[in-house]
Amino acid sequence: MNNRIGFTLAEILITLGIIGVVAAMTIPALMTAYKAHRYKSQFLKSYSTIQQVIRRMIAEDVSTEASSYPSNTFYKEFQKYITGATDCGSYLQGVTQSPACHYSHRTNEKGYKAYNKTTNAYIHYFDDGILSMQDGTSIYFENHNALGNDTSVKTPMIFISVDINGYLTQPNVWGIDMFTWQIVDGELLPMGAKGTYFTNENTYCNPKSNADKNGIACTVKAKDNADYFKNILK
Repeated sequence: MNNRIGFTLAEILITLGIIGVVAAMTIPALMTAYKAHRYKSQFLKSYSTIQQVIRRMIAEDVSTEASSYPSNTFYKEFQKYITGATDCGSYLQGVTQSPACHYSHRTNEKGYKAYNKTTNAYIHYFDDGILSMQDGTSIYFENHNALGNDTSVKTPMIFISVDINGYLTQPNVWGIDMFTWQIVDGELLPMGAKGTYFTNENTYCNPKSNADKNGIACTVKAKDNADYFKNILK
């Protein structure tokens, strides 16, 4: 007797169907996990870069106080401690037409959204100087001694915002791929932390808030919550 060992066509189709179902269930989760890991790595890298600059400035007895810098000038001092950054100018001084200075740099940083993904972000916190980094990220500065008509900030402050994956890569949303830090007494603090200007999470880190600064206070959560990016990218 000759016994043939093998699989029938029906068995093969059933197996492929099971594999397809499992793949459909797991691949999206794996992609989200990968994207969250990439965002977190970019966030931590940008944090480390800015923190090192501030520490070097302090070590060299260079002021980090907003009152020491007229508007649109702090970022130039900051740039001295960054290798390979392109000065893309500022709102008042005009924008550099370098190829490294992309579309957003030439349109007063338009295109960013608040944390609810529909409200336009308060772009006036991004216009006191722009640096384009070699890795594609952009650093935006705010250092007015008197912050115009914005009554929510009454004293001189320096805010540093980073688009961790660059303007050309979506979603360009405050609290997802754009994060803001504040220099407080020579220390770099994530916005939303105690001592910073914007700490009300209900207004400034809430997907249901329509505030144009919504997302600015998410930085502290991104820094302290290990699952922050995983949760927001679900």
